[in-house]
Amino acid sequence: MMTGNKLAAGLLALGLALGATGAFAQAAAPQYMNGGIGEGEQDAIKAAAKDYNLHLLFAQNNGEYISDVKLEISDAHGATLLTLPSAGPMTNVRLPPAKYKVAATYKGQTKEQQVTVSEGKTSNLSWRWDGAGK
Repeated sequence: MMTGNKLAAGLLALGLALGATGAFAQAAAPQYMNGGIGEGEQDAIKAAAKDYNLHLLFAQNNGEYISDVKLEISDAHGATLLTLPSAGPMTNVRLPPAKYKVAATYKGQTKEQQVTVSEGKTSNLSWRWDGAGK
């Protein structure tokens, strides 16, 4: 019969062993770069764009960039891979090749787009909102 301490030690060892085998491993969040307020940030994001395969842009209908966009990227099974509470105006993301749903919410209005990220190619998505500055 195991005592409480031996049982706890055994369960801890089992948990560590399972964790080491990846039984509880989760996929790492996608790498991203977000910003673009001001020319300096815009230049930095544009310069780094080659390192990312999904480029997102958020603006008003008049072309004025906006930020404070809630961004959510989900895989084809609906699992959320990335959530940013305040994205924009430019966001670059590195994702493995697959199909994704990208939802952007600004001032309570959500817009969704589907995108297929392919090996060696860049995908560009943009959103525009009416009266976003009001």
